[in-house]
Amino acid sequence: MDLRGKILVAMPVLQDPNFDRTVVLIVEHELDSGTFGLVLNRPGNLRVQGFCEELGVDWHGPGEAPLYIGGPVNPSVGWILHGPMDGDTESNEIISGVHLSASEDVLRRVARQDKLNRRLFSGYSGWAPGQLAMEIRAGAWLTSDAPEGIVFSVDPVETWNRAMLHMGIDPFALVPGSLEIS
Repeated sequence: MDLRGKILVAMPVLQDPNFDRTVVLIVEHELDSGTFGLVLNRPGNLRVQGFCEELGVDWHGPGEAPLYIGGPVNPSVGWILHGPMDGDTESNEIISGVHLSASEDVLRRVARQDKLNRRLFSGYSGWAPGQLAMEIRAGAWLTSDAPEGIVFSVDPVETWNRAMLHMGIDPFALVPGSLEIS
């Protein structure tokens, strides 16, 4: 099953604090090299404006915009999810209207635009070949198409609930438990 462009929704049995009630956008999924994704609903304590200032990038977006934690792997690497931009040849479209880049040139272009949908992330989520399939079989994750607007327009606090409702599941009916993944 190709998971690229799908979302992973953490189930309550998943005890890893890095993924409690998270929704992950799968960016790459290759059977022989593993899976790469970004947690959509984990705003960090740092602000994008401060992050950009450290890089010498002039940020024109909201001053309170958080730098999201894409996952626990390599937090020193930054990622940009953004809407379509004219002349953009460096970004990859992940789902319709959502593009990904790690390019500083793209960051500079994205930062100059005040009306562009965008989220900046530090770190990412990664799984070795076969690891994610095992976790899905164990019940740690549900997979789904990404609901409209889940990347940019949903409040991070409501992202998990919205993803669950999109799949026809009442998030308030779920009972936490524990899960051993071996």
